[in-house]
Amino acid sequence: MTRSRRRTVIVSVVALCLVLAAGGAGAVLLLQPADAAPVEKTAAPSTAVIERGVLSQSARLDGTVGFGTAAPVSVKADGIITELPAVGAQLDRGSVALRANERAVPVLIGDVPLYRAVDGSGLKGADISMVAANLMELGHLRRSDPATFTTGPQFAEAVRDWQESLDLERTGALGPADVIVLSAPSRIAAVSARPGDPAAGQPFTVTATARIVEASVPAQDAGAVGAGARATIELPDGRTVEGSLVTVTTTGEGIDAKVQAVVSIDDQAAVDGIDAAAVTVRVVTRSVEDVLFVPVASLVALAEGGYALQDEEGALHGVEIGLIADDLVEVNGAGIDAGMTVVTAK
Repeated sequence: MTRSRRRTVIVSVVALCLVLAAGGAGAVLLLQPADAAPVEKTAAPSTAVIERGVLSQSARLDGTVGFGTAAPVSVKADGIITELPAVGAQLDRGSVALRANERAVPVLIGDVPLYRAVDGSGLKGADISMVAANLMELGHLRRSDPATFTTGPQFAEAVRDWQESLDLERTGALGPADVIVLSAPSRIAAVSARPGDPAAGQPFTVTATARIVEASVPAQDAGAVGAGARATIELPDGRTVEGSLVTVTTTGEGIDAKVQAVVSIDDQAAVDGIDAAAVTVRVVTRSVEDVLFVPVASLVALAEGGYALQDEEGALHGVEIGLIADDLVEVNGAGIDAGMTVVTAK
């Protein structure tokens, strides 16, 4: 073969290779179009870790923080009101509740109203015990047993000392018009009277001094929520405070029945400034300790019945379930323990 012929053959072979290469590229383009979407990798399954600890079931109560129901206060003082307390003021033993004809009308704390004039003339009774107990607490009368107390010269002198401390006339006697008897220290909720009104009447209402929560108990939890139970109160700003159910009462019957709970608040300072706000109260109704639990979404329902947990390798482990609380469930079964990772639904 001559040199020129050999050159022609080589050129032809190269040209053929280029054509085949071009055709191959075209084939590739036909098999995978330029606008085809990329193949997504399979996402890893969500997992959860089996935990051991305390699992608690709770009831959720909707409530309101406040000072409770206001009650009117009866005043029997003579004359015209010359000074009234401010809303929010606190009335304690010995506090001046109002002034009538510029004369102080102080507060006593007790369960029995003063219904007669009392002095040092050898009187006894429930009202005498109430006044004596107050004078003892105020430091004007030597301590003894109020229940068996009988008035005498020491009682009259104690009354005079108290009257003098209030800039009142030292008579040594007290009557229903001279004092206001409250069952406990109280907070002024509302004032309806005005200076110049007659002193006798119901010039203001009072509440307890401590804030409480008044909450509705859902019908399905009525039998599981009782007085004395501990509670967690979720405040509007996200903080929580602890408390206890003081009372649980039912009003109405049948479908009209309503269950209400009064919840005390342990840390009153934590709710300073919150006079009326919606809160959530959670009360533990059932609790189990030292148990294994996982999210409810981890349970696999078996065709033959029952439930299982699936480990990361795909193996199923049959379990028995116990208490369900919120989105957690108590589990027990062979081959599972705290720290084990299981597959869970998102």
